[in-house]
Amino acid sequence: MDEPIIGPVESRTIIHDYEEALEAEIKVYSLEEIIAEKLRAVLQQTERLRERGWARSRARDYYDIWRILGRYRGQMELDAFSSLLGKKCAVRNVHYNCFEDFFPEAILTQVEETWETHLGRLLRELPPTPYDLVIKELRPQVRNLLEM
Repeated sequence: MDEPIIGPVESRTIIHDYEEALEAEIKVYSLEEIIAEKLRAVLQQTERLRERGWARSRARDYYDIWRILGRYRGQMELDAFSSLLGKKCAVRNVHYNCFEDFFPEAILTQVEETWETHLGRLLRELPPTPYDLVIKELRPQVRNLLEM
């Protein structure tokens, strides 16, 4: 409710698995903004982990970023991504210096431990792609995004 939308809002057709016909569109965040928010959430949870000693798992965020970039990167407008990410981070007063800030060891350890339980609750079928492959493929992609 308190998250400002920075980029343009898009209209997208609803995709569903229901038998009934449903042809409708809804207003949605851009994929670029979704990725920026998910990366920002990693920074927020890293801070919370330092402050409180615990934080929510970011398994879903890493998985979602990996899936979005893997499937839609060619359709995304990423030229101004680092600017968008900077604005998203400023909203929550979090900062980063380099792409490795999005892969802190303490958060990654927690994500690896919760990978199957957190994703298993959200997906019909747990993807065959293991945690370590997702993180390995994401690191250079996030580095690339920050250089744009």
